[in-house]
Amino acid sequence: MRSHIALTQYARGFMPGQGAPSMRESLGSMAGAGLGVGLVMVLSAFWLGSPLFVVAALGASSILVFCLPASPLAQPWAVIAGYLVCSVSGVVAAKSGLALPLEGGLAVALAAMGMMLARCLHPPGGAVALFAVVGGEPVRALGFGYVLEPVLLNAALLVAVALIVNNLMPGRRYPHAPAPAHAHPTGFTGDDLRMALREYDHPLAVGGDELDEILDLAEGHAKRRREGSRKVSRTV
Repeated sequence: MRSHIALTQYARGFMPGQGAPSMRESLGSMAGAGLGVGLVMVLSAFWLGSPLFVVAALGASSILVFCLPASPLAQPWAVIAGYLVCSVSGVVAAKSGLALPLEGGLAVALAAMGMMLARCLHPPGGAVALFAVVGGEPVRALGFGYVLEPVLLNAALLVAVALIVNNLMPGRRYPHAPAPAHAHPTGFTGDDLRMALREYDHPLAVGGDELDEILDLAEGHAKRRREGSRKVSRTV
């Protein structure tokens, strides 16, 4: 019986864990991601005018920026600094003279370490680093020019579009500014949450400010549930 329960709990780990957003939020994210990538491609092609005017990682970045705009992984620093760190890592690896698989592994390893140290973790950056190695001779020939064009240009344009589009959508703010400090009914504050996250020492897709807001909502639901229970008990 215990093995069955353990297997069931293990299997649940493969299922989606995030809550389902509303249809309005989903449609807004869809429109933002499509518009964002389209505008960046048009503007990048206009300014660069070369075949390599956009990196494929831009598609993944747009999902983060427009579908998870409150995530630390999607903030402007994460996007721009992440692309910078990863593109430099990729070029360094491409110039190492190692076998191609080793260059690819080195590019992603350097990118991961650099983003963690610079606090600019942005998962699509791994593709930016790897593309510097596997993108073929046209990409390798760019050398460190790859960092500025197209990588940093793509990142800057995506953030610029996101600053406009996300803030036009009701209920969104980008970048996601910290909420005012306040204490929860249980006594802990947002600073306590941030300290706990540092002690947890594992990267998460949410930060202390987002957890603070989520806990506010949960406490509101709990309060309404308790009040509803008291009303029911009085009528019985």
